[in-house]
Amino acid sequence: MDRELLNGSVVVGVDGSEHSDRALVWAAEQADLERRRLVVMHGYRSPVVADPAWLAMWSPARADLDELMDSGTRRLVEASVELAKGVRPQLDVRPLVADQDPRDALLEASTRAQLVVVGSHGRSAWRRLALGSVATAVAQNASGPVVVVRERRTGTPVSGVLVGVDGTPESVPVIEFAFRHASQRGLPLTVMHCYWDVAGQQAFGRTVGDDEKGVDDLRLMLSASTAGMKEKFPDVEVDLQLARGLVDVVLTDDTPPRELIVVGRRHPSRWSRLLYGSATTAVLDLARGNVAVVPEPDTGTRTER
Repeated sequence: MDRELLNGSVVVGVDGSEHSDRALVWAAEQADLERRRLVVMHGYRSPVVADPAWLAMWSPARADLDELMDSGTRRLVEASVELAKGVRPQLDVRPLVADQDPRDALLEASTRAQLVVVGSHGRSAWRRLALGSVATAVAQNASGPVVVVRERRTGTPVSGVLVGVDGTPESVPVIEFAFRHASQRGLPLTVMHCYWDVAGQQAFGRTVGDDEKGVDDLRLMLSASTAGMKEKFPDVEVDLQLARGLVDVVLTDDTPPRELIVVGRRHPSRWSRLLYGSATTAVLDLARGNVAVVPEPDTGTRTER
C-alpha cells in the first residue's frame, strides 16, 4: 500500500453501490474544503479455491477469473474517480486498489490518512464488500476519525452538527473535530452532555431548561469543555445543551436529522467510561444522519497526523 499517497489524505472506500457513491460525493466535498488529496480506495481479497479441478469443471481458468475481476475493479475505480472529479473538478483524486479485505485495507489506511469515509451499506457479497459491516468494523477500530455517510431522503433538511461530550480531557479532540467541521461547512454546532436522571426526566422532560436548578456543576463542565474552541473557531454558532437519558437515544433523537453527529470512541481500557464508549456503536445504528467517530487519545496513541 502506498503510504506516501495516504499521508494526510481523505480516504473513501468504494464498492460501486449507491451508498458508496454517496460517501464518495461527501468525501470529495470534504477533501476540497480541507484542501487535501482524495484517495478512492477499493479493497478486495482475490478468491481462494481449494481444489482447482473443481473450478475447471464449470468456470473459466483461474487466470481468466482473475483478469475478469481485475478489469471489473479497474472500471469500478475509474468510474468512482470520474464521479469525484465531477463533484470537485479541481480536486486531486487518486485511485488505490488493495488486495485485502476492505476492512483491513481501510484500517491500514487510517494510520496515515487524515480522515476515512465509508458508506453505511454496500453490495457484492461475493466480493466481501458489504460496506455496512465494513463501516462498523472500521469506525470501531480505526486509528483516526471515520465518517459514516448515511442515506437521507431527498429534500430532508438538516440542522447542523451535534457533538456529545463527557467533560473529560480525552474528549477535547472530539470537540475540536466537531468545531472544525461546523466551521468548514458553515453550520451551527450543538455541544451536548447527556446524563442519567430518571426522576428529573419524569418531572421535567429530556431537555434541561436554563432555569432548572441543581445542575450548575454540569453547566460549568459543559462550558469548560468548549474553552478555547470559541476563540479558535469564532465563526461557529454554538449552543450548549444538557439532556437527560441514554447517550445514544438522546443524540439520535433529532428532527430534522443532523448533517453530522460526532461521537468519541474511548480506549478499551477505559472501562469507567463505559456509558459513552458503548454508545458509539448504538449511535452508528440509530442515527439518521452522518456520523463521525473520533478515537480519543490514550498513552502511546498518536493524536496528530
